[in-house]
Amino acid sequence: MQMILRLHRLSSWLHRARMGPLSRAVDGLSRVIFAASAPGRAHIGDNVFFHHSGLGVVINQSSVIEDDCEIGVHVVLGGRAPEIGAPHLERGVIVHAGARIIGPVRIGAGAVVGANAVVLEDVPSGALSVGVPAVVKRLDLNRREYGHTASPR
Repeated sequence: MQMILRLHRLSSWLHRARMGPLSRAVDGLSRVIFAASAPGRAHIGDNVFFHHSGLGVVINQSSVIEDDCEIGVHVVLGGRAPEIGAPHLERGVIVHAGARIIGPVRIGAGAVVGANAVVLEDVPSGALSVGVPAVVKRLDLNRREYGHTASPR
């Protein structure tokens, strides 16, 4: 398991055990080591892979990242005031480097968000979303072509 996930799990456990100051201290340690923010209140599922140890990743405390997702460097999962809520990444989502997913949006299972995309609306399952603001460019894609284990052509 990657170190950023270990720190997140520890912070999450401390938060659930009502040790808020210690939980925030572990969050601060993650910020210093990885320049990343993955607060203990955020839900991060199993087998989530952070490229380059999650360098520069910022995750809103209300965000949900389900199992088997991939998160690139400098990704932001943030809120969008005055709306209440944060992004929800369903199982198997891939978010490439520099993408911004803002507000209470849902990224469907197996979807891919392209590099530097700014997602402000829901993305359906199995879709490729790219651009600023992001638009769906392709449906029913093969997720394996976009993941970190994809073979070069």
